Amino acid sequence: MSEKQNGSGRASLEDVARLSGVSTATVSRVLNGSTTVKAARRAAVEQACEELGYVINRAARTLASRRSMTIGAVVPTLATETFSRPLAAFQQLIHEAGYTLLLANSNFDPDTELKEVNKLIEYGIDGLMLVGNTHHPRLWEHIAQQAIACVQTFSLDSEKPCVGYDSEGAAETLARHLLGLGHQRFAVIVGTPPSNDRISERLNGTRRALQAYGLTLPETHLIDNAFSMNDARRAVFRLLEGPLPPTAIICGNDLLAFGAMRAASERYLRIPNDISIVGFNDYEYAEHLEHPLTTMRVDLASIGEHAAHYLLNTLNGLPAETCTEIKTELIVRGSTGSVPRTER
Repeated sequence: MSEKQNGSGRASLEDVARLSGVSTATVSRVLNGSTTVKAARRAAVEQACEELGYVINRAARTLASRRSMTIGAVVPTLATETFSRPLAAFQQLIHEAGYTLLLANSNFDPDTELKEVNKLIEYGIDGLMLVGNTHHPRLWEHIAQQAIACVQTFSLDSEKPCVGYDSEGAAETLARHLLGLGHQRFAVIVGTPPSNDRISERLNGTRRALQAYGLTLPETHLIDNAFSMNDARRAVFRLLEGPLPPTAIICGNDLLAFGAMRAASERYLRIPNDISIVGFNDYEYAEHLEHPLTTMRVDLASIGEHAAHYLLNTLNGLPAETCTEIKTELIVRGSTGSVPRTER
């Protein structure tokens, strides 16, 4: 007779097995996140757990298996689709495998990132997802000491497991698109704390494209402290007040590009007749703006999916791709056009 049946009010593993019509071993495999259980049996076990109100004793399981069934993730911000979309895909996959996501926000600060990683380690996480390949000097030391499976995202790294894309190449492609339209006066609006290797690489790609045309990016035309739509809006106001305002503005993401567009419209500039604006990432709303946005498409969900697959395979002792490169694609829409006739 089970504990549930003899009046204790708590369902047992045997109760779940009996109701779902599988063995207790199968129930254990499902609860441990094993990927070897057939979908129908997994569904039967999950339904039985829900009907019986079966709750796993996580503390006891952690002691017995040395697994907490939790995976941590530290991202710079949750304010944009850049990180919320891959996180959604990441969480979905690890949830299906029986893991719980523990999430922290570093606010682009390496010291904060290190503190949050240490807290997650204290909670006994089994795996960890990070953003970028520039971190606090002691971060990898702490991860290695605990032998935690870890994957970096959004950047490529020849030494550590990663899922990323060619930031320099993508930025160069965007700049060459605008150069091909005849633009010579450029501005860049980004947020670039020292830890943001992705933006630093994109600036390198932009400058490389300009140099090929004998052009440079003036320091006065590099706004590197814009993190919100209003930041970008105010940045454009400043740029337009200068002696040689840009005819093309490259933004660090689509949210900043939207802010730049708003500012241009408020100054009665026609897009793209008077000014061209590009974004990055191809957020869901980019093609639905008043002036559909030219941007660099990044499959954000795919980043989260590949990161999840790497951690789950590693935790289960299965082969895992240590470096996955996500392809980017230039999407040309109505926010870019030929340089104004007066500038030719």
